[in-house]
Amino acid sequence: MERNILVNKIVRFCFDCEVLDETSNQCETETIVDQRLDDVEFIENLINTVIVTSRGRKNLDVEQLKELLIELEKIRLELEYKDYSKV
Repeated sequence: MERNILVNKIVRFCFDCEVLDETSNQCETETIVDQRLDDVEFIENLINTVIVTSRGRKNLDVEQLKELLIELEKIRLELEYKDYSKV
């Protein structure tokens, strides 16, 4: 998935599930998320937030949710194990 599409889906999820307040600026939020996608801890927290927030919600598209979590996990694994590829 392209990075800009992933960022948009993350931010849209956060607004839809009320993780972020509606008064937050979507463009600024996307910029912040995009900048932080290179941080393993941010990705881990984001994965946990998505999982916890999505529990109990009935109106979520489960396939899109799975796709989002898979993409985040791919990024996390790439970041976490990138140093091993240099050995």
